[in-house]
Amino acid sequence: GLGLAIARQFIEMHGGRIWVESEPGRGATFWIALPFGPDRR
Repeated sequence: GLGLAIARQFIEMHGGRIWVESEPGRGATFWIALPFGPDRR
């Protein structure tokens, strides 16, 4: 619900991305990538 929407907004505001990979019968994995280093915005 709402927590995931807030997380997505926060991550995108920091120049990152969030995505999900799902396999039927196995569940879902949520991935988060955030920039790191002096060029981050």
